[in-house]
Amino acid sequence: MAKLTFKARKGTSKSASIQLFFNYGSKKRLRYSTGLKVSNIKNWDSSKMRIKNVIAEIHKNEVNNKLSEIHTLIEKTYTDLAISKGLTVTNDMLKEALDKFLNKNIVIEEKPKQLDLLPFYKWFIEYYQKHPLTTTGRPMANGTAKTYRNAYTLLQKFNDSVLTLSYDKIDIQFYDKFLNYLYENNYSLNYIGTQIKILKTVMNASFEKGYHSNLDFKKKYFKKPLEEVFNIYLNINELHKIYELDFSNFEPKRVNKDFVITKDKLEIARDLFLISANTGLRVSDFNNLSSKSIITEKGSSYISLITQKNSKRLTIPINSTVSAILDKRDGNPPKRMAEQHINYCLKEIGEQAKINEPISKEITKGGVKVSNTVKKFELITNHTGRRSFCTNAYKSGMPTIDIMAISGHSTEKVFYNYIKVDDLERAEKISKHKFFS
Repeated sequence: MAKLTFKARKGTSKSASIQLFFNYGSKKRLRYSTGLKVSNIKNWDSSKMRIKNVIAEIHKNEVNNKLSEIHTLIEKTYTDLAISKGLTVTNDMLKEALDKFLNKNIVIEEKPKQLDLLPFYKWFIEYYQKHPLTTTGRPMANGTAKTYRNAYTLLQKFNDSVLTLSYDKIDIQFYDKFLNYLYENNYSLNYIGTQIKILKTVMNASFEKGYHSNLDFKKKYFKKPLEEVFNIYLNINELHKIYELDFSNFEPKRVNKDFVITKDKLEIARDLFLISANTGLRVSDFNNLSSKSIITEKGSSYISLITQKNSKRLTIPINSTVSAILDKRDGNPPKRMAEQHINYCLKEIGEQAKINEPISKEITKGGVKVSNTVKKFELITNHTGRRSFCTNAYKSGMPTIDIMAISGHSTEKVFYNYIKVDDLERAEKISKHKFFS
């Protein structure tokens, strides 16, 4: 009698990997790592073989659903091979089905042989594009992997031209030299901060695997440089100007050798942006909506989806602006558009809407503060829509906790740093509370 079980195997931290055991005959037993994890082993229900329904396990539903799918797959595969086809089932046959189902076509050893810093750095990126990170329980997103690869390339250049690197070389002296190298190459302070943050992550991962004992990277001095970035938002009036634009007489306009702005592209970019500005969705989500994302319950319509970045289920009410955008397409969202192409169009849209307020920007590049003034429309990007939603929703009086439920901000401190509200605007909002009336 074939029997399948899932067990959680504790690692070096609180998290535990979930393994499959399948007994299907005398001395026939498959043991297989699913690649799925429970962030704290105490949240594993061994009797139900699922993650418990606790708030701390934010990915419990996705993991539990995947385990159910794996269970069904194994039983179906075994039945098909042993009964329908009359074959002698082997572990290799079952592993092949599991690997295909879980996209494990590229086999990378779970723990590499002893690797020095740069080889381990490269392995870290390759491995965690396919396997869940211990910090998030999910593989790296494509955008994150690209950022890590760029950081690896930059560190490799430093290694080749300034200092040959190894684990024990990552100390305070290295920190100063690396920052000076980045300043001399005119990188912005926040970009430099990203390089330090990623290096600290890789150093910590290699330390936990026992590859070195150097903890200099944990010292306070070895910090991530950071400065507040000036980002704009569009107020309700500016968004209305964009909504009212008529592109029917727009003549095609080439912005580079690869892209021509047309009235149809402006229409799509404008509508995608306005969906973001009225729902708070990230570009990875508003740019991938389909008719299946639109649901109706008790006479009200909602956008319902699982976010690309953190796999959270969101259900957001559809307001009149979004409803009008959907009605133009018989209830369907605008079709997908390349992110950079949306950004090109948004600059044109902002200029046509006469969003011309002069904005002074200050940024540290190469260790020197540089200031320049631009027109507001030049700063509009995909992300401006999401920031506009959070700021306008806050100023309208929507409870912060409800906005954060949509935006995904983990703390109010981070949220208040994100929205673009000055002290006076915040005081005006607070003054409307019944306590002050």
